[in-house]
Amino acid sequence: MRADRILAEVRGPRVLDVGCASTNVRPDSPRWIHRRLVERFERVWGIDRSVENVARMREADYRRTIVADAMEFALTERFDTIVAGEVIEHLENPGRFLDRARDHLAPGGRIVLTTPYPFALFNVLYAFLKYPKTCENEDHVVWLCPRTMEELARRRGLAVDRWEAVEDYKPESDSRPYRWFVRGLGAIRPVVPKRLRCNALLFVLRKVGEAEISEPRPTAARR
Repeated sequence: MRADRILAEVRGPRVLDVGCASTNVRPDSPRWIHRRLVERFERVWGIDRSVENVARMREADYRRTIVADAMEFALTERFDTIVAGEVIEHLENPGRFLDRARDHLAPGGRIVLTTPYPFALFNVLYAFLKYPKTCENEDHVVWLCPRTMEELARRRGLAVDRWEAVEDYKPESDSRPYRWFVRGLGAIRPVVPKRLRCNALLFVLRKVGEAEISEPRPTAARR
């Protein structure tokens, strides 16, 4: 699961979750990363552009949650990890987001982000069958692969420390064709190469010239 892989890369105790609201997952779902971050790390902040969703989160006692744009946020805190799960592909200026994230990193900090993998089997089939509509989500404005992410990061004073392809299928989806595809993929999974099976990419970025910080330091949860 994508959320599990993100959590495995997070270093604390200071964490910022960009796009923190649970818009298409249940608050109790293991897919909702923000709740799991709060449970694991001491100082977790969240930003989201939705006023309504942030208000709902604050009512649920997620007090370090504020309304802010991913391309314009300015906080006084600096973070050991900045998480952005499935955010960058929605932004009209991904480089501006990386600028803001870079400027909010503590020394040795990292950015952990995920984005859909354009060459995954599902995405290739969707593009072929639906052309010229080559993306299922109409809110997406950019595709990123390892090569383009490395170049984008380089132009923003960042380096891709590592990346990997991960599986992020949603069997609870309302789309019947999507559910059929997930079931079919499960049947042929052993013979499908990982680079085709996985439908998301995870990247760990750091400032150019900075060493990585140490192993994860989970602490008692504090909202």
